[in-house]
Amino acid sequence: MPSAPEHHTERLVAYRAAVDRLPFLTRVVFLLHRVDDLSYTEIGDCLAISIDAVEGFIAEALLMLYLMLEGEMPRRRENAHVAAAEADLRQRYRAYCENALRASGIAAPIAWDDSDDDRQAVLLAIVTAMPSAVRNTLLLNRLDHLTYAEIARLTDSYEWIIRRRMLRAIRLLARAPETFEQWLLDQTARQERARR
Repeated sequence: MPSAPEHHTERLVAYRAAVDRLPFLTRVVFLLHRVDDLSYTEIGDCLAISIDAVEGFIAEALLMLYLMLEGEMPRRRENAHVAAAEADLRQRYRAYCENALRASGIAAPIAWDDSDDDRQAVLLAIVTAMPSAVRNTLLLNRLDHLTYAEIARLTDSYEWIIRRRMLRAIRLLARAPETFEQWLLDQTARQERARR
């Protein structure tokens, strides 16, 4: 049987692992409340979501943590306030992405879908908007795993041209908007700074 300090350490490690496995938005709300000591109202103001949604996220986090610590695999429960808050935040994030891409010269619409993989949709929009020679070079390198020399031979080009195309592709991809997670954390940090 482990000693009291060992048992406490094991429980703390299990708790932290369970917190890390919470759905992202649920984890953010939970940590804002438990770690940053924000009230439900402050969290609602920070994320621009309803108090009912904050309560729903906290309840979800507590239930999921309890079940995970008991060795069970929890499922998310339906909560209209949580679903509405997640949908609203997702729409605001998508508007941010569209504005960021327009600002970088990409005006084509983004093919959003319900898979929640918004990052893939943004990157696809950027790749699609690349000049065809740059896009083809990127795809040959990343998908077909061809070296610059192999791409140069295949396209009857010079290796230095292939390198320049890849550099351009990398620069375009590097200008991609933040991920949803980073955007949300930045929004929260800005609101918290404004509140102080």
